[in-house]
Amino acid sequence: MLFVPLPLFATLLLSLLALRFWRQREMALMPHRLFLAVLVLYAVQSLLLSLRWGYGLPLGVMTALIAPVLPVLAYLAYHALRAPLGRRDLWPLLLLPVNWLAVPLAGGDGAIILTYLVFGGLLLWRASQGTDGLTLPPLASGRQIILAMAGTGAALVLSGLVDVYVIIDFIRHDGRHIGAVVTVVQTLAIIAVGGAATFGRIAETAEVGAASDPLPDPAPVPASEEDRQIVNRIKALFTGERLHLDEDLSLRRLARRLCLPDRRVSQAINRETGQSVSQFVNTYRIATACALLRGTEDTVLDISLAAGFASKSNFNREFARITGVTPIQWRQGAGDPLPL
Repeated sequence: MLFVPLPLFATLLLSLLALRFWRQREMALMPHRLFLAVLVLYAVQSLLLSLRWGYGLPLGVMTALIAPVLPVLAYLAYHALRAPLGRRDLWPLLLLPVNWLAVPLAGGDGAIILTYLVFGGLLLWRASQGTDGLTLPPLASGRQIILAMAGTGAALVLSGLVDVYVIIDFIRHDGRHIGAVVTVVQTLAIIAVGGAATFGRIAETAEVGAASDPLPDPAPVPASEEDRQIVNRIKALFTGERLHLDEDLSLRRLARRLCLPDRRVSQAINRETGQSVSQFVNTYRIATACALLRGTEDTVLDISLAAGFASKSNFNREFARITGVTPIQWRQGAGDPLPL
C-alpha cells in the first residue's frame, strides 16, 4: 500500500526529534521530561499505526490503550510551562482508567474521541490566553510556544474528528475507506504534535516554586501607584543590571527577583504599560539593539543575540513591530528614538 511508508517515516522522524530533544534539554526538569515522553509516545503510536493499517496486524487494543494517553500527556506538558505541576493539576490522569475500561465496549471509541476533543479544545483555549500565561519558558520563546500549543490543540481536535469519520464510514460503507484516510490524516497529526513538542522549553536557570496563576485580569483595571512602583523596579533592573538581555529570562525569574507572585508582576506591567510581559521586555531589548546598530559595526545577527533574542527571525519581527522599520533601515538613519 502506498500509504504505509508515511507512518514509518513519521516514526523515524519523531525518534530523531526525541533524541535531539534529549541531548539539548536538561532532563532533570519536569516539563522537559514530559515533552520528551510526548515525542516518544507519538513515535510508538505512529509505528503501531503503520503495523496495523499497513500490514494488518491485530494491534487495535494496544492502539486504543495508548490513544487516550497522548492528549492527556500533551496537555500536562504544556500545562507545566505555566507553573510546576501540583496534585490538583494531575486530574487529567483520572480520565485514563475511564478510557481503558471503555475499550471492551465497542473499542471505547466514544470516550477516546471525547478525550481528544476536550484536551484539544483546552489547549486552543490556553493558547488564546497569550504569552503571559507562560511563567517558566524564556520570554523570547513565548510566541513559538503559543503557536506550538495552538497547533497541538488543532491536531488533537482533528484526530477526534477523524475518529468520528471512521465510525460513520463503518456504519455506511463497512469501513472500506478508513485505511488510507486514517493513516494519512492521523500520521500528519502525529507529526504536527511531535514537531510542536520540540518547542517545549523552560528557562533552565529558572527558580520554580508554588504554582500560581499569572493570567491578566478579565476586565481592564486602572494602574495603581503600586503598579507604577513595580514597573519602576523592573526598569531599574533592566537599566542597572541589564536583566532584559538574558535570553533565559522568564516571568518566573523576573517575579522572583522582585519577591512578588508571577500574577502580580504581569498585572502591574499589563495595567501600567498596556503591554504583555514579553512585549514590555522586548521593547527594552529592541532599544538596546537600536543603540548597537548605530554605535557598532556588529552584524544584525550578533546584535540580535546580544539583545537577548534566541533567533534572528524573532528579532526582525519584534524590531519592525516596535520601530516600524527594519534593523538595516534603522542603521541607515530611519526611525525615531524609543521612549522608555
